[in-house]
Amino acid sequence: MPTPAKKASVKKTVKKTVKKSNSENKENDAFIEGLRKKGLLGDISKKVDIIPTGSWVINRIIGDGSLRDQPGGIPRGCITEIFGNESSGKTTIGLSIAKQAMNQGGIIVYADFEQTLRTQRQYIENMGINTNPPQFLHLIPTNFEDGVQAIGNILVRMKPALIVIDSVTAMIAKNVIEGSPEETQQIGHHARLTGNFLNWMTKKLPKFNTSLLLLNQVRSNIKGKYDIGPSEVSSGGNAVKFFTTVRIQLTSSSKKEEISVKNVITGIAEKKAISQIVKCVVKKNKFDVPFKSGPIYITFGKGIDNVMSLIVLGINKKVIKKAAAGWYTWKDPSSELELKAQGKNGVKEYLEAHPEILDAITPYLMPTQDDAEMDRIQVELMAKGVENLTPDELEQLRDIKDAKGEDTTFLDYNEEQLDDLSELMDLTGEK
Repeated sequence: MPTPAKKASVKKTVKKTVKKSNSENKENDAFIEGLRKKGLLGDISKKVDIIPTGSWVINRIIGDGSLRDQPGGIPRGCITEIFGNESSGKTTIGLSIAKQAMNQGGIIVYADFEQTLRTQRQYIENMGINTNPPQFLHLIPTNFEDGVQAIGNILVRMKPALIVIDSVTAMIAKNVIEGSPEETQQIGHHARLTGNFLNWMTKKLPKFNTSLLLLNQVRSNIKGKYDIGPSEVSSGGNAVKFFTTVRIQLTSSSKKEEISVKNVITGIAEKKAISQIVKCVVKKNKFDVPFKSGPIYITFGKGIDNVMSLIVLGINKKVIKKAAAGWYTWKDPSSELELKAQGKNGVKEYLEAHPEILDAITPYLMPTQDDAEMDRIQVELMAKGVENLTPDELEQLRDIKDAKGEDTTFLDYNEEQLDDLSELMDLTGEK
Protein backbone atom coordinates (compact mmCIF):
# COMPACT_ATOMS: atom_id res chain seq x y z
CA MET A 1 0.00 0.00 0.00
CA PRO A 2 1.23 3.53 -0.73
CA THR A 3 2.51 5.51 2.22
CA PRO A 4 0.76 8.73 3.39
CA ALA A 5 3.65 10.78 2.01
CA LYS A 6 3.31 9.15 -1.42
CA LYS A 7 -0.46 9.73 -1.41
CA ALA A 8 0.09 13.42 -0.66
CA SER A 9 2.61 13.64 -3.50
CA VAL A 10 0.15 12.06 -5.93
CA LYS A 11 -2.64 14.45 -4.88
CA LYS A 12 -0.30 17.42 -5.33
CA THR A 13 0.65 16.23 -8.84
CA VAL A 14 -3.03 15.74 -9.80
CA LYS A 15 -3.93 19.25 -8.57
CA LYS A 16 -1.08 20.78 -10.61
CA THR A 17 -2.20 18.85 -13.72
CA VAL A 18 -5.84 19.92 -13.29
CA LYS A 19 -4.80 23.53 -12.67
CA LYS A 20 -2.56 23.52 -15.76
CA SER A 21 -5.31 21.92 -17.87
CA ASN A 22 -7.86 24.53 -16.72
CA SER A 23 -5.42 27.31 -17.51
CA GLU A 24 -4.77 25.93 -21.00
CA ASN A 25 -8.51 25.60 -21.64
CA LYS A 26 -9.08 29.24 -20.66
CA GLU A 27 -6.26 30.36 -22.95
CA ASN A 28 -7.68 28.30 -25.83
CA ASP A 29 -11.16 29.70 -25.23
CA ALA A 30 -9.80 33.24 -25.26
CA PHE A 31 -7.84 32.52 -28.45
CA ILE A 32 -10.93 31.06 -30.20
CA GLU A 33 -13.03 34.02 -29.09
CA GLY A 34 -10.43 36.35 -30.56
CA LEU A 35 -10.67 34.53 -33.91
CA ARG A 36 -14.43 34.81 -33.79
CA LYS A 37 -14.31 38.58 -33.11
CA LYS A 38 -11.98 39.07 -36.06
CA GLY A 39 -14.43 37.21 -38.31
CA LEU A 40 -11.94 34.42 -39.02
CA LEU A 41 -13.99 31.61 -37.48
CA GLY A 42 -16.79 30.07 -39.51
CA ASP A 43 -19.74 27.85 -38.61
CA ILE A 44 -19.99 24.85 -40.93
CA SER A 45 -23.09 23.53 -39.14
CA LYS A 46 -25.12 26.63 -40.07
CA LYS A 47 -27.69 25.84 -42.75
CA VAL A 48 -27.28 27.65 -46.08
CA ASP A 49 -30.26 29.79 -47.13
CA ILE A 50 -31.56 29.37 -50.66
CA ILE A 51 -33.47 31.40 -53.25
CA PRO A 52 -35.91 29.33 -55.36
CA THR A 53 -35.59 29.71 -59.11
CA GLY A 54 -39.29 29.83 -59.96
CA SER A 55 -38.98 26.53 -61.84
CA TRP A 56 -39.64 23.32 -59.93
CA VAL A 57 -37.46 21.47 -62.46
CA ILE A 58 -34.41 23.68 -61.83
CA ASN A 59 -35.07 23.61 -58.07
CA ARG A 60 -34.97 19.80 -58.24
CA ILE A 61 -31.77 19.51 -60.24
CA ILE A 62 -29.92 22.02 -58.00
CA GLY A 63 -31.19 20.55 -54.70
CA ASP A 64 -31.32 21.98 -51.19
CA GLY A 65 -27.91 20.83 -49.92
CA SER A 66 -29.22 17.62 -48.30
CA LEU A 67 -27.94 15.37 -51.14
CA ARG A 68 -31.36 13.68 -51.15
CA ASP A 69 -32.91 15.06 -54.35
CA GLN A 70 -35.08 17.55 -52.48
CA PRO A 71 -36.27 20.81 -54.12
CA GLY A 72 -34.00 23.77 -53.45
CA GLY A 73 -32.59 26.72 -55.35
CA ILE A 74 -29.44 28.82 -55.67
CA PRO A 75 -27.47 29.10 -52.39
CA ARG A 76 -27.11 32.49 -50.70
CA GLY A 77 -23.64 33.71 -49.87
CA CYS A 78 -22.30 31.97 -53.00
CA ILE A 79 -21.74 32.55 -56.72
CA THR A 80 -23.96 30.85 -59.31
CA GLU A 81 -23.37 30.89 -63.06
CA ILE A 82 -25.97 30.28 -65.77
CA PHE A 83 -24.42 30.04 -69.22
CA GLY A 84 -25.55 29.01 -72.68
CA ASN A 85 -25.97 30.07 -76.27
CA GLU A 86 -28.18 32.89 -77.50
CA SER A 87 -31.95 32.73 -76.83
CA SER A 88 -31.57 29.85 -74.38
CA GLY A 89 -33.47 31.54 -71.53
CA LYS A 90 -30.63 32.95 -69.39
CA THR A 91 -32.26 36.34 -68.78
CA THR A 92 -35.67 34.72 -68.21
CA ILE A 93 -34.30 32.46 -65.48
CA GLY A 94 -32.30 35.33 -63.99
CA LEU A 95 -35.45 37.47 -63.76
CA SER A 96 -37.42 34.53 -62.36
CA ILE A 97 -34.86 34.10 -59.56
CA ALA A 98 -35.00 37.86 -58.94
CA LYS A 99 -38.77 37.64 -58.52
CA GLN A 100 -38.44 34.80 -55.99
CA ALA A 101 -35.83 36.77 -54.01
CA MET A 102 -38.16 39.78 -54.09
CA ASN A 103 -41.00 37.60 -52.76
CA GLN A 104 -38.73 36.76 -49.81
CA GLY A 105 -38.47 40.49 -49.07
CA GLY A 106 -34.93 40.96 -50.38
CA ILE A 107 -33.36 43.77 -52.41
CA ILE A 108 -32.41 42.96 -56.03
CA VAL A 109 -29.47 44.50 -57.89
CA TYR A 110 -29.58 43.95 -61.65
CA ALA A 111 -26.27 45.02 -63.23
CA ASP A 112 -27.34 45.40 -66.86
CA PHE A 113 -23.95 45.58 -68.60
CA GLU A 114 -25.68 44.71 -71.90
CA GLN A 115 -28.14 47.60 -71.32
CA THR A 116 -31.01 45.72 -72.94
CA LEU A 117 -33.36 45.26 -69.97
CA ARG A 118 -35.37 48.39 -70.83
CA THR A 119 -36.45 46.83 -74.12
CA GLN A 120 -38.05 43.97 -72.16
CA ARG A 121 -40.22 46.21 -69.97
CA GLN A 122 -43.51 44.53 -70.90
CA TYR A 123 -42.02 41.05 -70.47
CA ILE A 124 -40.81 41.96 -66.96
CA GLU A 125 -44.27 43.33 -66.07
CA ASN A 126 -45.88 40.11 -67.33
CA MET A 127 -43.60 38.15 -64.97
CA GLY A 128 -44.90 40.23 -62.07
CA ILE A 129 -41.63 41.89 -61.09
CA ASN A 130 -41.72 45.23 -59.27
CA THR A 131 -38.95 47.34 -60.82
CA ASN A 132 -39.27 50.31 -58.47
CA PRO A 133 -36.24 51.17 -56.30
CA PRO A 134 -35.03 50.54 -53.69
CA GLN A 135 -36.33 46.96 -53.91
CA PHE A 136 -35.10 46.66 -57.52
CA LEU A 137 -31.96 48.57 -58.53
CA HIS A 138 -31.30 48.61 -62.27
CA LEU A 139 -27.62 49.44 -62.85
CA ILE A 140 -26.43 50.43 -66.33
CA PRO A 141 -22.61 50.57 -66.00
CA THR A 142 -20.63 51.56 -69.07
CA ASN A 143 -17.45 49.66 -68.18
CA PHE A 144 -16.09 46.93 -65.92
CA GLU A 145 -14.46 49.17 -63.31
CA ASP A 146 -17.48 51.45 -62.75
CA GLY A 147 -19.84 48.49 -62.54
CA VAL A 148 -17.70 46.60 -60.06
CA GLN A 149 -17.29 49.67 -57.84
CA ALA A 150 -21.06 50.31 -57.82
CA ILE A 151 -21.80 46.64 -57.04
CA GLY A 152 -19.31 46.64 -54.18
CA ASN A 153 -20.73 49.82 -52.64
CA ILE A 154 -24.32 48.55 -52.85
CA LEU A 155 -23.30 45.18 -51.36
CA VAL A 156 -21.68 46.76 -48.32
CA ARG A 157 -24.27 49.50 -47.81
CA MET A 158 -27.62 47.83 -48.64
CA LYS A 159 -26.93 44.08 -48.15
CA PRO A 160 -29.04 42.91 -51.11
CA ALA A 161 -30.40 39.36 -51.33
CA LEU A 162 -29.40 38.93 -54.99
CA ILE A 163 -27.01 40.55 -57.45
CA VAL A 164 -27.49 39.64 -61.12
CA ILE A 165 -24.76 40.39 -63.66
CA ASP A 166 -26.03 40.35 -67.25
CA SER A 167 -23.66 39.44 -68.69
CA VAL A 168 -20.04 38.55 -67.91
CA THR A 169 -19.18 38.90 -71.60
CA ALA A 170 -20.41 42.52 -71.64
CA MET A 171 -18.19 43.58 -68.70
CA ILE A 172 -15.73 45.50 -70.88
CA ALA A 173 -12.72 47.16 -69.22
CA LYS A 174 -12.39 50.95 -69.37
CA ASN A 175 -9.08 50.87 -71.24
CA VAL A 176 -10.66 48.70 -73.94
CA ILE A 177 -13.36 51.32 -74.50
CA GLU A 178 -11.24 54.45 -74.12
CA GLY A 179 -7.68 53.29 -74.89
CA SER A 180 -5.63 53.01 -78.05
CA PRO A 181 -5.56 49.80 -80.13
CA GLU A 182 -2.19 48.86 -78.58
CA GLU A 183 -3.63 49.07 -75.06
CA THR A 184 -6.72 47.02 -75.91
CA GLN A 185 -4.81 44.00 -77.25
CA GLN A 186 -3.80 42.59 -73.86
CA ILE A 187 -4.26 38.84 -73.83
CA GLY A 188 -6.26 37.61 -70.83
CA HIS A 189 -6.97 41.12 -69.47
CA HIS A 190 -10.73 40.47 -69.11
CA ALA A 191 -10.11 37.13 -67.41
CA ARG A 192 -7.70 38.72 -64.89
CA LEU A 193 -10.14 41.49 -64.01
CA THR A 194 -12.97 38.96 -63.62
CA GLY A 195 -10.79 36.74 -61.43
CA ASN A 196 -9.87 39.62 -59.10
CA PHE A 197 -13.49 40.72 -58.83
CA LEU A 198 -14.83 37.22 -58.07
CA ASN A 199 -12.03 36.62 -55.56
CA TRP A 200 -13.11 39.73 -53.63
CA MET A 201 -16.81 38.85 -53.90
CA THR A 202 -16.22 35.32 -52.61
CA LYS A 203 -14.92 36.79 -49.34
CA LYS A 204 -17.77 39.31 -48.97
CA LEU A 205 -20.90 37.43 -50.08
CA PRO A 206 -21.15 35.10 -47.02
CA LYS A 207 -20.85 38.11 -44.68
CA PHE A 208 -23.96 39.74 -46.17
CA ASN A 209 -25.75 36.46 -47.11
CA THR A 210 -26.00 37.66 -50.71
CA SER A 211 -26.21 35.55 -53.87
CA LEU A 212 -24.25 36.58 -56.95
CA LEU A 213 -25.78 35.31 -60.19
CA LEU A 214 -23.62 35.47 -63.31
CA LEU A 215 -25.37 35.24 -66.68
CA ASN A 216 -22.76 34.21 -69.21
CA GLN A 217 -22.50 33.48 -72.91
CA VAL A 218 -20.49 30.89 -74.79
CA ARG A 219 -17.98 31.66 -77.49
CA SER A 220 -16.30 29.54 -80.13
CA ASN A 221 -12.94 28.28 -78.89
CA ILE A 222 -10.50 29.39 -81.58
CA LYS A 223 -7.77 26.77 -81.83
CA GLY A 224 -5.38 25.21 -84.28
CA LYS A 225 -5.87 22.04 -86.25
CA TYR A 226 -4.17 19.85 -83.68
CA ASP A 227 -5.22 21.71 -80.53
CA ILE A 228 -7.36 19.86 -78.03
CA GLY A 229 -10.18 21.22 -75.91
CA PRO A 230 -13.88 22.05 -76.21
CA SER A 231 -15.24 23.77 -79.29
CA GLU A 232 -17.12 26.29 -77.12
CA VAL A 233 -16.09 28.04 -73.89
CA SER A 234 -17.81 30.51 -71.56
CA SER A 235 -16.43 34.04 -71.10
CA GLY A 236 -14.42 35.26 -68.12
CA GLY A 237 -11.68 32.64 -68.08
CA ASN A 238 -11.23 29.74 -65.67
CA ALA A 239 -11.81 31.99 -62.64
CA VAL A 240 -15.57 31.84 -63.24
CA LYS A 241 -15.47 28.03 -63.12
CA PHE A 242 -13.31 27.98 -59.99
CA PHE A 243 -15.21 30.52 -57.88
CA THR A 244 -18.76 29.42 -58.68
CA THR A 245 -20.61 27.04 -56.37
CA VAL A 246 -23.25 26.09 -58.95
CA ARG A 247 -22.86 26.16 -62.76
CA ILE A 248 -25.91 25.57 -64.95
CA GLN A 249 -25.73 25.14 -68.71
CA LEU A 250 -28.75 25.93 -70.88
CA THR A 251 -29.15 24.49 -74.35
CA SER A 252 -32.03 25.67 -76.52
CA SER A 253 -33.84 22.88 -78.29
CA SER A 254 -35.22 22.87 -81.81
CA LYS A 255 -38.51 21.65 -80.30
CA LYS A 256 -41.06 24.42 -80.01
CA GLU A 257 -44.74 24.34 -79.13
CA GLU A 258 -46.72 25.79 -82.03
CA ILE A 259 -50.34 26.66 -82.67
CA SER A 260 -52.21 27.39 -85.93
CA VAL A 261 -53.19 31.05 -86.33
CA LYS A 262 -54.15 33.43 -89.11
CA ASN A 263 -51.64 36.18 -89.83
CA VAL A 264 -53.22 39.52 -88.92
CA ILE A 265 -51.30 41.27 -91.73
CA THR A 266 -51.58 38.84 -94.64
CA GLY A 267 -54.58 36.77 -93.53
CA ILE A 268 -52.67 33.58 -94.36
CA ALA A 269 -52.88 30.61 -91.98
CA GLU A 270 -49.51 29.81 -90.40
CA LYS A 271 -47.81 28.18 -87.44
CA LYS A 272 -46.97 30.43 -84.47
CA ALA A 273 -44.35 29.39 -81.88
CA ILE A 274 -45.65 29.99 -78.36
CA SER A 275 -42.97 28.31 -76.24
CA GLN A 276 -39.61 26.58 -76.43
CA ILE A 277 -38.01 23.67 -74.61
CA VAL A 278 -34.64 24.32 -72.97
CA LYS A 279 -32.40 21.58 -71.62
CA CYS A 280 -30.91 22.47 -68.23
CA VAL A 281 -27.77 20.67 -66.94
CA VAL A 282 -25.95 21.29 -63.65
CA LYS A 283 -22.31 21.15 -64.75
CA LYS A 284 -20.94 21.91 -61.28
CA ASN A 285 -22.64 21.68 -57.91
CA LYS A 286 -20.67 22.02 -54.66
CA PHE A 287 -23.99 22.56 -52.88
CA ASP A 288 -25.70 19.26 -53.77
CA VAL A 289 -25.47 16.36 -56.23
CA PRO A 290 -24.06 17.50 -59.62
CA PHE A 291 -24.72 16.47 -63.24
CA LYS A 292 -28.51 16.25 -62.99
CA SER A 293 -30.57 17.57 -65.89
CA GLY A 294 -34.12 18.21 -67.01
CA PRO A 295 -36.16 20.12 -69.62
CA ILE A 296 -37.91 23.41 -68.83
CA TYR A 297 -40.63 25.13 -70.85
CA ILE A 298 -40.45 28.87 -71.49
CA THR A 299 -43.55 30.60 -72.84
CA PHE A 300 -42.72 33.59 -75.01
CA GLY A 301 -43.81 36.81 -73.35
CA LYS A 302 -44.68 35.14 -70.01
CA GLY A 303 -41.67 33.22 -68.68
CA ILE A 304 -41.15 29.76 -67.19
CA ASP A 305 -44.09 27.42 -67.73
CA ASN A 306 -44.34 25.09 -64.72
CA VAL A 307 -47.78 23.79 -65.74
CA MET A 308 -46.50 22.34 -69.02
CA SER A 309 -43.57 20.71 -67.20
CA LEU A 310 -46.05 19.06 -64.81
CA ILE A 311 -48.20 17.86 -67.73
CA VAL A 312 -45.24 16.24 -69.48
CA LEU A 313 -44.19 14.62 -66.19
CA GLY A 314 -47.74 13.29 -65.71
CA ILE A 315 -47.82 11.83 -69.22
CA ASN A 316 -44.37 10.23 -68.81
CA LYS A 317 -45.39 8.69 -65.45
CA LYS A 318 -48.75 7.63 -66.98
CA VAL A 319 -50.70 9.50 -64.34
CA ILE A 320 -52.34 11.43 -67.19
CA LYS A 321 -53.67 8.84 -69.63
CA LYS A 322 -53.28 9.32 -73.36
CA ALA A 323 -56.22 8.17 -75.48
CA ALA A 324 -56.90 8.18 -79.21
CA ALA A 325 -56.83 11.33 -81.35
CA GLY A 326 -54.56 13.17 -78.91
CA TRP A 327 -57.02 13.19 -76.00
CA TYR A 328 -55.70 13.19 -72.42
CA THR A 329 -57.70 12.14 -69.36
CA TRP A 330 -57.31 11.98 -65.58
CA LYS A 331 -59.76 11.22 -62.78
CA ASP A 332 -59.15 11.92 -59.11
CA PRO A 333 -59.62 8.65 -57.17
CA SER A 334 -60.63 10.53 -54.03
CA SER A 335 -63.18 12.95 -55.55
CA GLU A 336 -65.31 13.59 -58.62
CA LEU A 337 -62.76 15.92 -60.24
CA GLU A 338 -61.60 14.86 -63.68
CA LEU A 339 -59.66 16.13 -66.67
CA LYS A 340 -60.38 15.60 -70.35
CA ALA A 341 -58.78 17.71 -73.06
CA GLN A 342 -57.23 17.35 -76.50
CA GLY A 343 -53.54 18.09 -77.02
CA LYS A 344 -50.97 19.24 -74.47
CA ASN A 345 -51.87 22.88 -74.98
CA GLY A 346 -55.52 21.98 -74.51
CA VAL A 347 -54.65 20.25 -71.23
CA LYS A 348 -52.70 23.32 -70.13
CA GLU A 349 -55.55 25.71 -70.97
CA TYR A 350 -58.04 23.47 -69.16
CA LEU A 351 -55.90 23.25 -66.01
CA GLU A 352 -55.31 27.01 -65.98
CA ALA A 353 -59.06 27.56 -66.32
CA HIS A 354 -59.80 25.06 -63.53
CA PRO A 355 -57.23 25.72 -60.77
CA GLU A 356 -59.02 23.29 -58.41
CA ILE A 357 -58.17 20.42 -60.77
CA LEU A 358 -54.57 21.64 -61.05
CA ASP A 359 -54.29 21.68 -57.25
CA ALA A 360 -55.79 18.18 -57.03
CA ILE A 361 -53.55 16.63 -59.69
CA THR A 362 -50.27 18.28 -58.59
CA PRO A 363 -49.62 15.89 -55.65
CA TYR A 364 -49.87 12.95 -58.06
CA LEU A 365 -47.48 14.59 -60.54
CA MET A 366 -44.94 16.37 -58.38
CA PRO A 367 -42.26 13.95 -57.17
CA THR A 368 -41.90 14.00 -53.40
CA GLN A 369 -38.72 11.91 -53.49
CA ASP A 370 -36.44 10.46 -56.11
CA ASP A 371 -38.24 7.61 -57.90
CA ALA A 372 -35.46 5.13 -57.11
CA GLU A 373 -35.65 6.06 -53.43
CA MET A 374 -39.43 5.62 -53.42
CA ASP A 375 -39.08 2.21 -55.07
CA ARG A 376 -36.50 1.15 -52.48
CA ILE A 377 -38.72 2.20 -49.55
CA GLN A 378 -41.74 0.54 -51.10
CA VAL A 379 -39.90 -2.77 -51.57
CA GLU A 380 -38.68 -2.69 -47.96
CA LEU A 381 -42.17 -1.99 -46.58
CA MET A 382 -43.84 -4.63 -48.75
CA ALA A 383 -41.23 -7.18 -47.68
CA LYS A 384 -42.31 -6.72 -44.04
CA GLY A 385 -45.90 -7.55 -44.92
CA VAL A 386 -48.78 -5.10 -44.68
CA GLU A 387 -50.05 -6.71 -41.47
CA ASN A 388 -46.67 -6.09 -39.77
CA LEU A 389 -46.38 -2.40 -40.59
CA THR A 390 -46.75 0.28 -37.96
CA PRO A 391 -49.39 3.00 -38.55
CA ASP A 392 -46.64 5.43 -39.64
CA GLU A 393 -45.14 2.90 -42.07
CA LEU A 394 -48.59 2.10 -43.43
CA GLU A 395 -49.22 5.80 -44.04
CA GLN A 396 -45.81 6.15 -45.72
CA LEU A 397 -46.58 3.21 -48.03
CA ARG A 398 -49.97 4.72 -48.87
CA ASP A 399 -48.35 8.11 -49.69
CA ILE A 400 -45.78 6.46 -51.98
CA LYS A 401 -48.41 4.46 -53.86
CA ASP A 402 -50.61 7.54 -54.16
CA ALA A 403 -47.70 9.52 -55.60
CA LYS A 404 -47.07 6.76 -58.15
CA GLY A 405 -50.76 6.47 -59.05
CA GLU A 406 -51.07 2.90 -57.72
CA ASP A 407 -54.08 1.31 -56.03
CA THR A 408 -54.05 1.51 -52.22
CA THR A 409 -57.33 -0.35 -51.53
CA PHE A 410 -55.59 -3.46 -50.20
CA LEU A 411 -53.94 -1.40 -47.45
CA ASP A 412 -57.31 -1.06 -45.73
CA TYR A 413 -57.73 -4.83 -45.25
CA ASN A 414 -56.11 -7.26 -42.81
CA GLU A 415 -54.49 -10.57 -43.85
CA GLU A 416 -57.66 -12.65 -43.36
CA GLN A 417 -59.75 -10.21 -45.39
CA LEU A 418 -57.15 -10.21 -48.15
CA ASP A 419 -57.29 -14.03 -48.33
CA ASP A 420 -61.08 -13.89 -48.65
CA LEU A 421 -60.84 -11.28 -51.41
CA SER A 422 -58.18 -13.34 -53.20
CA GLU A 423 -60.46 -16.42 -53.20
CA LEU A 424 -63.34 -14.30 -54.51
CA MET A 425 -61.15 -12.91 -57.32
CA ASP A 426 -60.09 -16.46 -58.26
CA LEU A 427 -63.74 -17.54 -58.47
CA THR A 428 -64.73 -14.57 -60.62
CA GLY A 429 -61.63 -14.79 -62.80
CA GLU A 430 -60.39 -11.32 -61.81
CA LYS A 431 -56.71 -10.47 -61.42
